[in-house]
Amino acid sequence: MKRLLKHNEALLFLLFVAAVLLFSLVNPQILTLANFYSLIRSSAIPAIFALSIMLVMCCGGFDMSFGMIGAFSSYVVMFYLTENGKLDTPVLFIFLAAVCIAVLLQLFNWVLIDKLNLQPFITTLGTQSLLKGLLLAFISTSYIYVLPHQVTKLGMTYLHTATYADGIEAQLHVVVVFMAVMYAAMHLILQYTNFGRQVYAIGGDVDAARRAGINVSQVRFLVFVIAGVICGVGGVMHDAAARCSLPIPADLVGKELNSIAAVVLGMGSQKKARGSVLGTLLGVFLLQFITGNLIMLGVPSYFQQAVSGLFIFIGLIVQMAGSGRKPRRKGGANHEGA
Repeated sequence: MKRLLKHNEALLFLLFVAAVLLFSLVNPQILTLANFYSLIRSSAIPAIFALSIMLVMCCGGFDMSFGMIGAFSSYVVMFYLTENGKLDTPVLFIFLAAVCIAVLLQLFNWVLIDKLNLQPFITTLGTQSLLKGLLLAFISTSYIYVLPHQVTKLGMTYLHTATYADGIEAQLHVVVVFMAVMYAAMHLILQYTNFGRQVYAIGGDVDAARRAGINVSQVRFLVFVIAGVICGVGGVMHDAAARCSLPIPADLVGKELNSIAAVVLGMGSQKKARGSVLGTLLGVFLLQFITGNLIMLGVPSYFQQAVSGLFIFIGLIVQMAGSGRKPRRKGGANHEGA
C-alpha cells in the first residue's frame, strides 16, 4: 500500500475521490450515474487537448496554440464544406482534412522552435494570435450551425443514457471512445516504444540525449506531428459534440492554462517528474469536476478559479508528501553527529 501511495497517479485518484465525497455532502446527486456521464462528457474534449500539450511538455517543450490549432483546423473544414454545399462529405474525410491542417500548423511551430531556436512559450503564443487574425480577417467570423450530416450524426451518437432524480437525462457520448483510444495509444507509445523513451530522455536533459545519439530534431518533429493529429481529431469532435462550429470557441481558446494545470498535476510535484497519461486524465477529471459542481452550486466564477487553484496546490502538496520528498537545505546534505 505504501508503494502504491508513492505514485502520483494513486494520490491524485485519492484526491479526486475525496473531492467527490466532499461535494456529495452538499449535493447527493453527485454520486449518481447520470452525474458521472455528465462529468465524462464535460471532460472528454479537454482531456483530448490536454493529451497534446502533455506530449509536447514530455519532450521539454511548451505549446500555447494547441486549442486554437484544433479550432482553426476544424472550422476551416466546416466552413469550406458548408459554403460549397458539401454536407454529405464522409466523416472520415473531414477528420483527415482537419488533421492535415493541424499537423501543418504544428510543424510551423516545430520549424520556429527547433530550427530557429525560438522560445516555445512566446512562439506558440504568437502562433495562436496569428491564427486568430487570419481566421477572422480572411475566412469568416460567422457561427456555423448546420454541420455536415455525418458530423451531426456523430454528435448525436450516445452509448448509454442515465436519468437524474428530477427526470433530466444525461448521455454517455461517443466522444469517450475517441478519448479512451487516444489515451491508450499514447500510453503504449510512451511506455513501450523506443520513441517514447527518447521523448522522456529529451525532456529530462536534451544535451545528454544528444550525447546518447538521439536525433533530437527528428523526435521533436514526430512529437509535433502527433500533437497535430490530436488537435485535428479534437477540433472535429468538439464541433460534433457542440453541434456547431465557432471561429474562436471560448471553451478551447483561452482555456489552455486549465489543460496545462491538469498535465502538471498528472506529472506530480517533483521538478523532473515525467509526464503521465493516466495522471493527465485524472487531472482533467479533477479540475472539470470541481468547476462543474461549483457552477451547479451557484458559486461565482471568481470563487471557482480560487477553489480550483486551491485544489491544484493541495494536489501538489499531497503528492510531495506521498513521495516522501523533503525540502533540501542550502548547506547540502545533513551529516549525523555534526
